[in-house]
Amino acid sequence: MNLNVFVASTPLQLISCAEARARYACEASSCLLIIARPDNKVTENQMAFLLERLRLIDIQTIFLKKSTFYLRLRSAFRKLSAHRIDRLFIGNKSSWIHEAFYLGLAWKQLIFVDDGLATVRYYHAIHSEGLASRITEGKRKLLARLGVDLQGIVPDRVSFFTCFPLESSGKVGVETHDFPVFRQIFPPRTEGKEGIPLVGFIGQPFGGEDRLKQMRSQLAHVVERHPDARIVYFMHRKERRRELEQTLAEFPVELRSSPRWPIEVEVSLSREPYIAFYSFTSTALFTLKKIFPELSVYQIDDAVLAAKLPFYSEIQSMFRGIGVETTRL
Repeated sequence: MNLNVFVASTPLQLISCAEARARYACEASSCLLIIARPDNKVTENQMAFLLERLRLIDIQTIFLKKSTFYLRLRSAFRKLSAHRIDRLFIGNKSSWIHEAFYLGLAWKQLIFVDDGLATVRYYHAIHSEGLASRITEGKRKLLARLGVDLQGIVPDRVSFFTCFPLESSGKVGVETHDFPVFRQIFPPRTEGKEGIPLVGFIGQPFGGEDRLKQMRSQLAHVVERHPDARIVYFMHRKERRRELEQTLAEFPVELRSSPRWPIEVEVSLSREPYIAFYSFTSTALFTLKKIFPELSVYQIDDAVLAAKLPFYSEIQSMFRGIGVETTRL
């Protein structure tokens, strides 16, 4: 039997897989979803929620958990080696786990789905260096002992299925989407919202030694712009609550470190009114504006952090192109 195989490790990758399943008209009986070792409990919980709500529960699913990862990986490859794979949807090009699937399996078409703004980095990397391997020699030997033979040939031209406005080229074929599946399942709640207006701030782990100092400057900027609003700081899963509490103690901000669902779902389901969202370059700035075009979304132009971010001008241009406004420190 021919299969369509989806490999995802994060909520956005899983959302992208659901969108790709619909766009490519993959029937449930032809699909196999692999949840490939999410990096923490918050991610696991959000993906479990999305599996049900995105109507992926009817798809055969293999969970590659940390505790039994290598045993389950070997079992998955044994299972897949007996099938012909029509389309292989990969969520993270730079993950050795995801790479093992597209190098260790036979497939007809390789399609990369979104992994946040890393998609932009992948796109440029493919044009400059091709699909460079991230699998170390040690990992190759380990995979070989598990029966995973990394002999797959990567084509000269691969496909991207993305929400970002990237252009097709001789090396990458691009198909874009605007979250039709997500919009249908999580329509924006337009009535019944009440309470003090909320302003969302989306944290990021990016910035090195300047990160915390710049977070303070960015929060101060948002507080100044919205003195009467309740500000909610959505922590990135790699940020530390105690560190932020110490850094942002002077600001009237509520820290949310373990959201039940991704921020795009929060905006849809919340009974409280969000009037704006801010961040430096979080992917959510783009996805929120694309899914909820009426929402006010702002990119904070931070020169200190911008100097450290590759393709910053291009990212800014994409934000502006979809309607995200720029505000400068």
